[in-house]
Amino acid sequence: MTEEALNNALQQPAIRLWRRLVFTTQNKIREVETALAPLELTMTEFDLLAVLRRFDGATQQEVAQRLLFTEANMSYHAKRLSVRGLIERRTAGKCKQLTLTDAGRTLVERALPTVIELHEAQFSDLNQEELGVLRGLLSRLR
Repeated sequence: MTEEALNNALQQPAIRLWRRLVFTTQNKIREVETALAPLELTMTEFDLLAVLRRFDGATQQEVAQRLLFTEANMSYHAKRLSVRGLIERRTAGKCKQLTLTDAGRTLVERALPTVIELHEAQFSDLNQEELGVLRGLLSRLR
């Protein structure tokens, strides 16, 4: 593809919209990471702890599916949180069962209000109707 053809392709509405979606998502992720930094948590770690807060005792595979993690990514984060004493990994047959420790539960409960407040602020410029439209459009993209 020539440079001119590539530049023309990058100006197409679908490509521009995709780039805007990625840019916006990356900015919002940075905001969450910054808010969680004082708690020494990444957004990924928070998400994993939050899933276990709701589905404590789920298998590592079940948590990975909920978070859209690869098996390797899930194993990496589960090991890290286990070493930090935030979750326990128990062998259950061929699976690893994950449970929150008291420290993990305390940390996710401390982080949750911060994350909720941040997400509410991130979407505060949209009214209820606009939020509904956005939700519907994102569902259609799935």
